[in-house]
Amino acid sequence: MVHVARGMARRVAVRVDDREPSGLIESVRDHDDVAEVTVERLDAGDLVLASMAVERKTLRDYVSSVTSRSGTDLEDQVDRMTARYDAAYVLLEGDVRGFDRLETAVSPEALRGSMASITVRRGAAVVPCSDRGRLVDYAVRLGRKHLEEPSRRPLPAGSVPSRREPTAKRMYGCIEGIGPDLAATLYEAYPTVAELVAADREDLTDISGVGEKRARTVLAALRDRPIAD
Repeated sequence: MVHVARGMARRVAVRVDDREPSGLIESVRDHDDVAEVTVERLDAGDLVLASMAVERKTLRDYVSSVTSRSGTDLEDQVDRMTARYDAAYVLLEGDVRGFDRLETAVSPEALRGSMASITVRRGAAVVPCSDRGRLVDYAVRLGRKHLEEPSRRPLPAGSVPSRREPTAKRMYGCIEGIGPDLAATLYEAYPTVAELVAADREDLTDISGVGEKRARTVLAALRDRPIAD
């Protein structure tokens, strides 16, 4: 389990769908920045924090939900979240490179493309979180950010791309050390987050303005784990 720094205020209340596994509920309860956990039947999302909802998917669940015979179940789930809450996210419990190891008729490339499609067309970012502990930690951090007043620690004007820019480009601009110009360059090379997550460090260093250190920072930010030297 990933814990936030000690001494940080416990100010996030989390509602968890009662169909979620007990291990996930315990991970939420164990998080240092969670003050209250309510387990109940939710009509949209698996985790709800303030005005934000999260749909949790293992890689296998994700594949099943985007390839169901009745249509794209995940799109319906996302639409319910976006209709009810101010913000919605789909967090994957696994590394997208795991798509390569699943036995499915759908190619890994198509699955990564579906992540980009849901992010852009449905307005719910699809984010791989490698494991359950990191998924819970990321969901709590998202909830905390949605609760913060925007004026608390304003970013300098132009430090990240405008909200009118594609979601992937805006995410790149929020990575430490990546300004709007480099975010645009990364977006040209990797128009979806999934493509950048799957990139090798050597590929990134071929991009102007990205050295070894910056490449490690970018990949660590998106994969939620350190990148070896």
